[in-house]
Amino acid sequence: MMPVQHEMKRVVVLAGPTASGKTGVALQLATHIHCEIIGADARQIYRYMDIGTAKPTREEQTLVPHHCIDIRDPHETYSAAEYSEDARRAIASISSSSLPILVGGSGLYISAALDGLSTEGTATNPHVREKILREFDIHGRDEMYNRLQSLDARAAERYADKNPRRIQRALEYIYMTGRPFSSSWDAPRNAADADVLYIGITQEKELLTSLINERCDNMFDNGLVEETQRVLSMGVPRDAQSLCTVGYYEALSVIDGRRTITEAREDLKNSTRQYAKRQRTWFNKDSRYTWVSGTLESMTAQILEILKAHGWTSAFVDLQRSNQGRSE
Repeated sequence: MMPVQHEMKRVVVLAGPTASGKTGVALQLATHIHCEIIGADARQIYRYMDIGTAKPTREEQTLVPHHCIDIRDPHETYSAAEYSEDARRAIASISSSSLPILVGGSGLYISAALDGLSTEGTATNPHVREKILREFDIHGRDEMYNRLQSLDARAAERYADKNPRRIQRALEYIYMTGRPFSSSWDAPRNAADADVLYIGITQEKELLTSLINERCDNMFDNGLVEETQRVLSMGVPRDAQSLCTVGYYEALSVIDGRRTITEAREDLKNSTRQYAKRQRTWFNKDSRYTWVSGTLESMTAQILEILKAHGWTSAFVDLQRSNQGRSE
C-alpha cells in the first residue's frame, strides 16, 4: 500500500519597506482570491495603538479576516518566539480553501514564523537580566549598543534600530554563554511545514520618500500625540516595549516638551526613512523574494500572475469575485 503523501500548507508573504503599499495590495488581493491576512508587524500586535502603527482600519479588517493584530496590551512585552507560535497557530486555523498571507515589514517576525528560531535556546538568568537592566539605566541605550557592536558586530548590524529589548536579549546570551548571540542563528531551526511564496512590495526611492512623508504628516494630523497620551494615561510606562518605537518616541518628545510638533514631524520622517532603508537591506539579502512595484492595481495583477505561474490560482481564485474586483 502506497503511503499517503503529506501536502504542505501554502502561504504567501507580502513584505517590504514601510509605506510601500503592503496593506493596500493585500486588501486588493482579497477582492480576487479567498484569503486571510496574518499581520507581520511588531507593533500592530498592540491594542489601542492604531495611528502610530499604520494599522488597517476597523473597516478594512472587516473586509477580510485578520490575525495577529490587537493581541497584546501596550504594557506587555512580546517576542519573535511568541509571534512564531501565534502566526503558526493562525496559519493552521485557516481553511484549506483560503490562502494565508503574511503581511508586514518585520523581517525578524516573518523569519521566526516560517524559517523558525534556533533550537539552541538559552533560558534567561534573572540575575544576568537585572545586571544588564542596571547597566542600561547607568549607561543608556547608545552605550549598550556600542558594547554589543564590540562583542557581536553581526548582531549589532541586525539590530541597527537599537531596540533596547533586542540589545538586552543579545547581551544576556553573550554574558551567559560567552558566545556571540549571532552564533545561535546558525544552529538548526524548526522551520514551518509550509510551501511559501515570498513577494516583496517596493517603490522607487523618490516615490517611497514621498509616501513616507505623507504618512508621517497624516499620523500627526490624525492624532498621534493624543493617542500616545491616551496610552500613557492607561498607566503604560514610557519605556514600555510598545512605546520604544518610531513614531511614539517622537510623540513622547512633544508630550515631554523636548520637541515642537514641527520638529517632531521632521524627526519622524527621518527616522522612518532610515527604518525603511534597514527593511530594504534585510529583505534584499533574501533571494527568495520576487519583487513587484507600481500602483496597487498593477502590483495586485503582478502577484496574481505569480500565483498563476505557480499553479495556485485554481485553488484560491474566485472568478466571480475577481471579475467584481476588476469592475469596481
